[in-house]
Amino acid sequence: MKPISYILTWLLPALAAWPLAGFAETIRVSDQDEYQAAVKGVAPGDIIELANGTWNDFEILFKGEGTAEQPITLTAEEKVKVIISGKAKLRIAGKYMVVSGLEFKYGHTPTRQVITFST
Repeated sequence: MKPISYILTWLLPALAAWPLAGFAETIRVSDQDEYQAAVKGVAPGDIIELANGTWNDFEILFKGEGTAEQPITLTAEEKVKVIISGKAKLRIAGKYMVVSGLEFKYGHTPTRQVITFST
């Protein structure tokens, strides 16, 4: 078998089947504007990481379409070092969405629920 035939027969189909997990990214955001921009472009496997500190008056809409193999994650730079405070709530919309490491403290919700699963 000639080398080019080998490449066309085995290597190209293998590359085409390669999962896109390697292209997932971690997006660290430092303020609400950066968060809004990041969440608009999330893809399966992406992680949005909120920078440590207190996020005041932050009404979070965490929306996306992850997969079972590649959920979309919203997390803290360091667990419990990201505090959501003031007028705050978290709305989760989509499929295969994971939230971890956030702490809601010293605040109130503008609605009856702090966390909801809807837009």
